Amino acid sequence: MGVVITPLQTVEYIISRLGEIKEDQKILDPCVGPGIFVKKLLESGISKNQIITYDINSQFERVIKQLGVYFKEQDTLLALYPDSYNEFDFIVGNPPYLNKASTYVRTKKAKLRKIYGKINAHETYAMFIVNSIWRLKEGGKLGFITSDSFLTLSTHKKLRKFILNSCKINEILLAPKNLFSNQKVSTSPVIIILTKCSGLKNKKIREKNIMRIIPRINDEDEYQSPSHVNKIKQIRYYSLPFNIFYADVDEKVIELFEKAPKLEKYLMGFIGMHTHNNKKFIAAIDDTELAEVFNKRNMKMHDSKNNFKIIKRSDLENNKWKPYLKRGGADQYYRPIMEALDWSEESRKIYDIPKNAPFEQEGIVISGISSRLAARYMPRGCYWDSNKAIGFIIKNKLISIEYMLGLLNSSLYNYLAKGIINNTSSIQISGIHAIPFIEPPKEIKKKVENLVDNIIKSKEKNLEYDYTKEQKAIDNTIFEFYTNEFNLPNNLKKELDDKYSIYRN
Repeated sequence: MGVVITPLQTVEYIISRLGEIKEDQKILDPCVGPGIFVKKLLESGISKNQIITYDINSQFERVIKQLGVYFKEQDTLLALYPDSYNEFDFIVGNPPYLNKASTYVRTKKAKLRKIYGKINAHETYAMFIVNSIWRLKEGGKLGFITSDSFLTLSTHKKLRKFILNSCKINEILLAPKNLFSNQKVSTSPVIIILTKCSGLKNKKIREKNIMRIIPRINDEDEYQSPSHVNKIKQIRYYSLPFNIFYADVDEKVIELFEKAPKLEKYLMGFIGMHTHNNKKFIAAIDDTELAEVFNKRNMKMHDSKNNFKIIKRSDLENNKWKPYLKRGGADQYYRPIMEALDWSEESRKIYDIPKNAPFEQEGIVISGISSRLAARYMPRGCYWDSNKAIGFIIKNKLISIEYMLGLLNSSLYNYLAKGIINNTSSIQISGIHAIPFIEPPKEIKKKVENLVDNIIKSKEKNLEYDYTKEQKAIDNTIFEFYTNEFNLPNNLKKELDDKYSIYRN
């Protein structure tokens, strides 16, 4: 059921951020588990009569009642009635991290969607945030430690907007990444402290609220005296795409997002197709790395009917096979096409092929699953998958494919895409479209084009070609150009070199 025990130092910190708790105020732990928060509340002098606890698992009832605290066995996410709203002064806890693939979410899907569907709260921890805000009184406070994925993922845009429209954000602290590693939980955690302040009448109060935003700390000892604290007006969380809850973004970078045109004006991405049976309809092209892998697998198989398909490159010329882009990864600028798509009439009847996608046009393919923003050249004639590779077409003829490749693969764009818009391994079309873009002058455009042209030609001859020299020149050129336009801070360049460049240490 996603039970994760919160370290004591973290529990103490969350409770300390709630402020004064008066004798007549009620505190709820909506997913109490073994009662780590309850024990610390009692130790801090809170009366046991003030504390209410819920949990779906009855095994925790005995230990909680031994503490003298009220316990109710219930599914808190579903046990929400009109008299549950505006009930508590404080809510604390560490809600379970269960996603849509979990047994709980799959079996309760219809009921959960009925309650939380309009906010698109996908994971259980996100639903607990919503549920708890509903349960808080006006002026009540919430203190949770959860996964940090809701801060940036576009799928959580409605949740962020709900929080912005319902609460003052007192604090967002990116907790140590290894906080739960001893429990074999790899989720990057965040501590959030919210005060309920809902309704249109409180809109100005929320917007003027000064948030305390603390970038990732290394260990729990830093809670009380972090090395860096950003104080930001809450209204600035409306500035970035999808209302991203950023932790450490310079004012000039925010201004870039606010004032520059969006990339979708110049580059348009399209969801790819489904074969419904990749092994049956996709083949490796001979003399490629994938063909070698398929050959080794086929040698181990006893039944040749189930062999992985391998075709000759010449088979692409007779229209029975189409070049297919399926692989993600961090390869930039150029990678030989390794896969082919069965293009027989019978096979095409089975495929789901979006009608609006401009397949077979020359363009750019961007890896949908990658630790960095990775764009490479897409020749004419290609189709692409709907997951790991995304096809993009240039909309403005004044911008060349070569310039766009240099821009997308630059350290600055990696920072904008992966450091701000989405810091997970996934990259979505909407995220790419939302990156700011400035039309380059001829000399900048030409310089980047020449560097990219050299990289592609060199990688065609030698796939292991080291293009560090050219990439450094591209990174410097793009950064200087954008700095001249938006006065980006000088210290950002060091961050780009250290964290977002291919030649970083």
